[in-house]
Formats: sequence, structure tokens, C-alpha cells
Amino acid sequence: MGHATIEWIYIGAVISILCWVGASAWNVEHQLEAAPPNAETIKVIGQQWFWTFEHEDGTKEVGELHVKQNVPYRFEITSQDVIHDFNVPDFVILMDAVPGRINTLWNVFDVPGEYLIQCREYCGLLHYNMRGKLFVEPASAESQSPESAPTTTAAPVASPSAASGNQTNQTSTAAGPSVTLNILEGASVQGNPAYDPDPLSVTAGDVVEVSNQDTVPHTATSGSGPEDPESGSQFDTSIIDAGATAQIDTASLAAGDHPFYCSVHPYMLGSMTVK
Repeated sequence: MGHATIEWIYIGAVISILCWVGASAWNVEHQLEAAPPNAETIKVIGQQWFWTFEHEDGTKEVGELHVKQNVPYRFEITSQDVIHDFNVPDFVILMDAVPGRINTLWNVFDVPGEYLIQCREYCGLLHYNMRGKLFVEPASAESQSPESAPTTTAAPVASPSAASGNQTNQTSTAAGPSVTLNILEGASVQGNPAYDPDPLSVTAGDVVEVSNQDTVPHTATSGSGPEDPESGSQFDTSIIDAGATAQIDTASLAAGDHPFYCSVHPYMLGSMTVK
């Protein structure tokens, strides 16, 4: 066998191996992207500096995502501003969130529990704070996902704390507002003023109208922060979209000081004094 013939055999072998590797890689990529036909679609939107999730039925969640065990989910991932990276480390989920583009992947969550959602792409000043929680609910349990209509300026979406059953003083629309609390433009930037007036002074029984003058969603949730075991137990506006309003009924609040914060941006703090 001549030298030239051996070279062509080597070349043919290399080409065959490269074709096999390429076909295998394409097959793996296809398996990652080709979700089962019964998969439920969840839209994932990253923005500075939080995650928004929208289910097929229109339910929206901010900073938290509730899914069911052993149900396939297809994620459509995008961004509203800069490049982020949607990451759930415990389930090896990692996908770029790119403005103007939708990246997809699917997954089945087989172990119930609470897991970390984070951004793995440096996206600005508060990148470190761009975290969320994934709740995988047992297959035998009824869904505990927040039940609400899609977010509109007239009907704020139920917030995570309301969904978990912590809220005892629901927002009220039975009476007109007596006091106004403004969420200031630029409040989402850490260090900027968040609520006005702060502290807010009310008389028990007043209805507080909370007006979001910022360009991103916020809440006014009772408690000193998300780690407060009593978070949301006194009042919770739920998610308030930009330009929208919500109300807080203070009739059941005891006299004294009541701290509150934004469940989307926990560094936004305020205080309500009830007389």
C-alpha cells in the first residue's frame, strides 16, 4: 500500500470522526431544544436587576417561580435591557437572556424543594442582587402558584408573599384612598430615595393609595425585608406595575411603627406610623 493511499485513509478517517462528532453534537442540541409536546411554556424576562416569569395562563411572578414536580417546562428566555444569564445551578440550567432575542430550553424538575435562581452574566451595579427562588411543588400537592389575572394597571398581580398565605390584611378597594404613598422614579437604583413620604403617617382606618411612579414593578410589603419571618403578614400591595396603583387598608393595623420594603428590590425600605 502506497504512502499516498495511507494518507487518504487517515484523511477519510478524520473526516468521518468529525462528521460523527458534529452529528452527535447536533443531536444533543436538538434534544435540549426540542421540548416534549405536553411541555408548559414559561416566559423568563431578565432586567436590571430581577427576573419576571409569565405562565401560560397569564399568571406572572417576580423574583419567584413556582413549578410542579415531574412536569416538563419549556422556557422562553429574553432580556429587556442588557445581557443576563438565567441560571438554576441545582438543575444545571444555564442560558443567556439577550435583548431582542428568545433563547429556549426545557427541563423536568424531579426533586421538590426550594432552589436558587441567579444571573451568571455580569449585568451592572447590582448584578450580585439579581437572585430569585424556584419552588418545585410535590406532584401529589395541588398547585400553590399565585392565582391571578395577568398584570394590568387595574389589577396588580399577586406577589410571592401573598401566594404563600402570609398576608392577613389584603389590599382594599372598598373605600376611596385617604393617604397617598409614592414610589419614586429611580427607586430601583440602590441608594436613591424609594418611598415618599417616609415615614408615612396614617390614622387607623385610612386607605393608603400606593402609586408607582417608577419605570419597573415594585411592592410595599410589611416587614423589615425578605428574611423577616413576619414579612407580608400585616399588608402587601402585591406587584404594582409602572404607572399603576394599589391600596392598603390600615383598619386592622395596631398603633405604632410598621416597617415595609419592596419584595422586588429588598433594599427599598420605608416606614408607616399608625396613630
